[in-house]
Amino acid sequence: MFIPKYKITNKIVSQLTEIAEIRALVSKSTLLPEREMFLRRAAVVKMVHSSTSIEGNTLKEHQVAQVAEGKEVPAEKNQVLEIRNYLAALRDVDLLAGRGEVITTQAILRLHKVIINGLVEKEKAGMFRPGQVYVVNVLPNKEEEVAYTPPKSTEVPEKVAELVGWLKGNGEIHPVLKTGLFHYQFETIHPFTDGNGRTGRLLTLLQLYLSGWDFKKILVLEDYYNRNRKAYYEALQTGATYKTRQDADLTNWLEYFVAGFLDEAKRVKDQVLNLSVVGDVGSTRNVLDKDEIQIVDFVITMGQITSEDVADILGVPKRTAQDKLKRLEDAKVLKKKGSGPNTVYIVRK
Repeated sequence: MFIPKYKITNKIVSQLTEIAEIRALVSKSTLLPEREMFLRRAAVVKMVHSSTSIEGNTLKEHQVAQVAEGKEVPAEKNQVLEIRNYLAALRDVDLLAGRGEVITTQAILRLHKVIINGLVEKEKAGMFRPGQVYVVNVLPNKEEEVAYTPPKSTEVPEKVAELVGWLKGNGEIHPVLKTGLFHYQFETIHPFTDGNGRTGRLLTLLQLYLSGWDFKKILVLEDYYNRNRKAYYEALQTGATYKTRQDADLTNWLEYFVAGFLDEAKRVKDQVLNLSVVGDVGSTRNVLDKDEIQIVDFVITMGQITSEDVADILGVPKRTAQDKLKRLEDAKVLKKKGSGPNTVYIVRK
């Protein structure tokens, strides 16, 4: 039986309060449909890129976007297939969330089958592992050491059923904490031969969708994990075996998870608020075209942008890029800093 042990620290309470405030603010913000669609699309690309990068996929984010658009990219076949599978699994997550279905063992197996399709033997896709597996660390000398030993394969179906049952109950636990605990325990069970990380992160996303803590489906927790993979794995590592992890204190893991959630929630707030105020009555225009939304998204993500950046992003001449930046400056969306070669544009507060 999964009975997590943890403490609700002052730090966790403070961050959960801030997350709730941001959630309320984001939910009340009005975005034009095309802007919300753009942010959602950008989030999907970042989710896929980050989650697969954690597992060693070397495709760049712009290549993931190309795959999402159905374009061919010069990359290793299995790496492209991994991206396509993840995109397909995300569509399944949207469908499951839209139906309001709770996470079940069948849903877990279904998502795993989609994620791993064509990457492993057919009998391993959508099936619990038939034998023992180990989580290993690769040492500087390229040798491997066992970092964690999950439960025996014969115990996996029961452990997953217990976790699903725990998820259905315990309604008194804050949704963010509940999702974090679910993520931890799924990776602790490690129910599959391969694809545990990707499946666990997608199920975490599904749980957030189902609980209404998805922040307009723009929140990308995977990006937080990917920026410091070592910290992610260290936070999950609470014991060398499944047995020792049963008595582990999960407070540190929850502090890591909640801190990451808040970090990404702040990013969503900045994106949504900056786009929602573009149509202010004081602006000269209240509609942005596709190129302008892409420019604004870049600025929100990177903090600033140059005409060279715009030319590269949109594939347009530098003069055209300068004109687009000038239009956004006139619309009081961006603010120019510096002059000559040192000119950059930032989001106008």
